[in-house]
Amino acid sequence: MKDVMKMGLILMAFCLISALALSMTYGATIDVITESRAAADVANRRQVMEEAEEFEQIDAALLEQFQREDPNIKDVHKALRGGELLGHVVKVSSQGFGGPMEIIVGFDTDYEITGLRLGTHTETPGLGANASKPEFYNQFDGMTLTRDIVVDKVKAGNNQVQAVTAATVTSAAVTSGVNRIGKILERLVNP
Repeated sequence: MKDVMKMGLILMAFCLISALALSMTYGATIDVITESRAAADVANRRQVMEEAEEFEQIDAALLEQFQREDPNIKDVHKALRGGELLGHVVKVSSQGFGGPMEIIVGFDTDYEITGLRLGTHTETPGLGANASKPEFYNQFDGMTLTRDIVVDKVKAGNNQVQAVTAATVTSAAVTSGVNRIGKILERLVNP
Protein backbone atom coordinates (compact mmCIF):
# COMPACT_ATOMS: atom_id res chain seq x y z
CA MET A 1 0.00 0.00 0.00
CA LYS A 2 2.85 2.33 0.88
CA ASP A 3 4.55 1.63 -2.50
CA VAL A 4 1.35 2.41 -4.36
CA MET A 5 1.04 5.77 -2.61
CA LYS A 6 4.69 6.55 -3.32
CA MET A 7 4.31 5.69 -7.03
CA GLY A 8 1.10 7.71 -7.19
CA LEU A 9 2.80 10.78 -5.70
CA ILE A 10 5.78 10.43 -8.06
CA LEU A 11 3.42 10.12 -11.04
CA MET A 12 1.44 13.16 -9.87
CA ALA A 13 4.65 15.20 -9.45
CA PHE A 14 5.80 14.15 -12.92
CA CYS A 15 2.43 15.17 -14.40
CA LEU A 16 2.53 18.57 -12.65
CA ILE A 17 6.08 19.27 -13.85
CA SER A 18 5.17 18.20 -17.40
CA ALA A 19 2.05 20.39 -17.38
CA LEU A 20 4.06 23.36 -16.09
CA ALA A 21 6.75 22.84 -18.77
CA LEU A 22 4.12 22.56 -21.48
CA SER A 23 2.37 25.70 -20.25
CA MET A 24 5.64 27.65 -20.21
CA THR A 25 6.51 26.46 -23.73
CA TYR A 26 3.08 27.50 -24.99
CA GLY A 27 3.41 30.91 -23.37
CA ALA A 28 6.86 31.40 -24.89
CA THR A 29 5.80 30.40 -28.41
CA ILE A 30 2.24 31.71 -28.79
CA ASP A 31 3.36 35.12 -30.07
CA VAL A 32 5.61 33.53 -32.69
CA ILE A 33 2.81 31.17 -33.76
CA THR A 34 0.32 34.05 -34.01
CA GLU A 35 2.75 36.14 -36.07
CA SER A 36 3.49 33.19 -38.34
CA ARG A 37 -0.21 32.57 -38.98
CA ALA A 38 -0.80 36.26 -39.69
CA ALA A 39 2.10 36.28 -42.18
CA ALA A 40 0.70 33.15 -43.85
CA ASP A 41 -2.71 34.84 -44.15
CA VAL A 42 -1.15 37.88 -45.83
CA ALA A 43 0.85 35.64 -48.20
CA ASN A 44 -2.28 33.65 -49.10
CA ARG A 45 -4.25 36.83 -49.81
CA ARG A 46 -1.48 38.04 -52.12
CA GLN A 47 -1.39 34.68 -53.93
CA VAL A 48 -5.13 34.52 -54.60
CA MET A 49 -5.41 38.18 -55.67
CA GLU A 50 -2.04 39.03 -57.19
CA GLU A 51 -3.12 42.34 -58.75
CA ALA A 52 -4.04 43.87 -55.39
CA GLU A 53 -1.69 46.34 -53.75
CA GLU A 54 -3.44 46.29 -50.40
CA PHE A 55 -6.11 44.43 -48.48
CA GLU A 56 -8.63 46.04 -46.18
CA GLN A 57 -10.82 44.08 -43.81
CA ILE A 58 -14.53 44.64 -44.40
CA ASP A 59 -16.69 46.46 -41.87
CA ALA A 60 -16.74 44.51 -38.59
CA ALA A 61 -20.55 44.65 -38.35
CA LEU A 62 -20.92 43.14 -41.84
CA LEU A 63 -18.41 40.39 -41.02
CA GLU A 64 -20.31 39.60 -37.81
CA GLN A 65 -23.55 39.39 -39.79
CA PHE A 66 -21.97 36.92 -42.24
CA GLN A 67 -20.58 34.89 -39.35
CA ARG A 68 -23.98 34.73 -37.64
CA GLU A 69 -25.46 33.32 -40.85
CA ASP A 70 -22.49 31.01 -41.49
CA PRO A 71 -19.93 30.61 -38.69
CA ASN A 72 -17.55 29.03 -41.22
CA ILE A 73 -16.87 32.47 -42.76
CA LYS A 74 -13.66 33.38 -40.94
CA ASP A 75 -12.33 36.51 -42.60
CA VAL A 76 -13.19 38.84 -45.50
CA HIS A 77 -10.91 41.46 -47.06
CA LYS A 78 -11.40 43.92 -49.87
CA ALA A 79 -8.66 43.70 -52.51
CA LEU A 80 -7.64 47.18 -53.64
CA ARG A 81 -5.29 48.72 -56.18
CA GLY A 82 -4.90 52.49 -56.15
CA GLY A 83 -7.98 52.73 -53.94
CA GLU A 84 -10.09 50.89 -56.55
CA LEU A 85 -11.92 47.72 -55.54
CA LEU A 86 -10.64 44.73 -57.52
CA GLY A 87 -12.56 42.11 -55.60
CA HIS A 88 -12.49 40.29 -52.28
CA VAL A 89 -10.56 37.59 -50.48
CA VAL A 90 -12.55 35.33 -48.18
CA LYS A 91 -11.29 32.72 -45.73
CA VAL A 92 -13.77 29.97 -44.93
CA SER A 93 -13.56 26.79 -42.92
CA SER A 94 -14.87 23.47 -44.15
CA GLN A 95 -14.88 19.96 -42.71
CA GLY A 96 -12.41 17.79 -44.60
CA PHE A 97 -11.63 14.12 -44.10
CA GLY A 98 -8.94 14.89 -41.52
CA GLY A 99 -10.80 17.69 -39.75
CA PRO A 100 -11.39 21.40 -40.31
CA MET A 101 -9.55 23.04 -43.19
CA GLU A 102 -9.15 26.70 -44.13
CA ILE A 103 -9.86 27.70 -47.72
CA ILE A 104 -8.78 31.13 -48.97
CA VAL A 105 -10.53 32.32 -52.13
CA GLY A 106 -9.98 35.49 -54.13
CA PHE A 107 -12.59 36.70 -56.61
CA ASP A 108 -13.02 39.78 -58.73
CA THR A 109 -16.01 42.12 -59.08
CA ASP A 110 -17.43 39.86 -61.81
CA TYR A 111 -17.53 37.00 -59.27
CA GLU A 112 -14.79 35.05 -61.03
CA ILE A 113 -12.28 33.21 -58.88
CA THR A 114 -8.81 34.72 -59.18
CA GLY A 115 -7.13 32.16 -56.94
CA LEU A 116 -7.59 29.57 -54.22
CA ARG A 117 -5.24 28.25 -51.56
CA LEU A 118 -5.59 25.96 -48.58
CA GLY A 119 -4.60 27.34 -45.23
CA THR A 120 -4.32 25.27 -42.08
CA HIS A 121 -5.54 21.69 -42.50
CA THR A 122 -5.00 18.17 -41.18
CA GLU A 123 -5.64 16.21 -44.36
CA THR A 124 -3.78 12.95 -44.93
CA PRO A 125 -0.34 13.53 -46.47
CA GLY A 126 -0.15 12.10 -49.98
CA LEU A 127 -3.95 11.97 -50.29
CA GLY A 128 -6.17 14.82 -49.10
CA ALA A 129 -3.17 17.09 -48.59
CA ASN A 130 -2.74 17.00 -52.38
CA ALA A 131 -5.59 19.51 -52.53
CA SER A 132 -2.98 22.09 -51.56
CA LYS A 133 -1.12 21.44 -54.83
CA PRO A 134 -1.55 23.61 -57.95
CA GLU A 135 -2.87 20.64 -59.94
CA PHE A 136 -6.02 20.80 -57.83
CA TYR A 137 -6.49 24.41 -56.77
CA ASN A 138 -5.66 25.94 -60.16
CA GLN A 139 -8.81 24.26 -61.54
CA PHE A 140 -10.87 26.90 -59.72
CA ASP A 141 -9.26 29.88 -61.48
CA GLY A 142 -11.76 31.68 -63.70
CA MET A 143 -14.80 29.77 -62.39
CA THR A 144 -17.80 31.81 -61.38
CA LEU A 145 -19.17 31.97 -57.87
CA THR A 146 -22.70 32.72 -59.07
CA ARG A 147 -23.28 28.98 -59.66
CA ASP A 148 -22.29 26.12 -57.41
CA ILE A 149 -19.06 24.39 -58.29
CA VAL A 150 -19.26 20.60 -58.26
CA VAL A 151 -16.73 17.78 -57.97
CA ASP A 152 -16.40 15.14 -60.67
CA LYS A 153 -14.29 12.04 -60.05
CA VAL A 154 -13.37 11.65 -63.73
CA LYS A 155 -12.80 15.04 -65.35
CA ALA A 156 -13.23 18.76 -64.89
CA GLY A 157 -15.84 20.68 -66.83
CA ASN A 158 -17.91 23.85 -66.77
CA ASN A 159 -17.90 24.91 -63.10
CA GLN A 160 -16.65 21.39 -62.25
CA VAL A 161 -13.35 20.35 -60.73
CA GLN A 162 -11.77 16.94 -60.91
CA ALA A 163 -11.44 15.40 -57.47
CA VAL A 164 -8.05 14.69 -55.96
CA THR A 165 -7.39 10.97 -56.48
CA ALA A 166 -8.51 8.98 -53.40
CA ALA A 167 -9.60 12.19 -51.66
CA THR A 168 -13.13 12.96 -52.78
CA VAL A 169 -14.14 14.01 -49.25
CA THR A 170 -11.40 16.63 -49.21
CA SER A 171 -12.26 17.78 -52.74
CA ALA A 172 -15.92 18.09 -51.77
CA ALA A 173 -14.96 20.01 -48.61
CA VAL A 174 -13.00 22.55 -50.65
CA THR A 175 -15.84 23.07 -53.14
CA SER A 176 -18.34 23.31 -50.27
CA GLY A 177 -16.26 26.09 -48.73
CA VAL A 178 -16.05 27.90 -52.07
CA ASN A 179 -19.80 27.54 -52.62
CA ARG A 180 -20.48 29.07 -49.19
CA ILE A 181 -18.88 32.25 -50.45
CA GLY A 182 -21.36 32.34 -53.32
CA LYS A 183 -24.17 32.59 -50.78
CA ILE A 184 -22.88 35.93 -49.43
CA LEU A 185 -21.69 37.45 -52.70
CA GLU A 186 -24.42 39.93 -53.46
CA ARG A 187 -24.34 41.49 -49.99
CA LEU A 188 -20.56 41.51 -50.00
CA VAL A 189 -20.16 43.34 -53.29
CA ASN A 190 -23.22 45.58 -52.75
CA PRO A 191 -23.53 45.97 -48.94
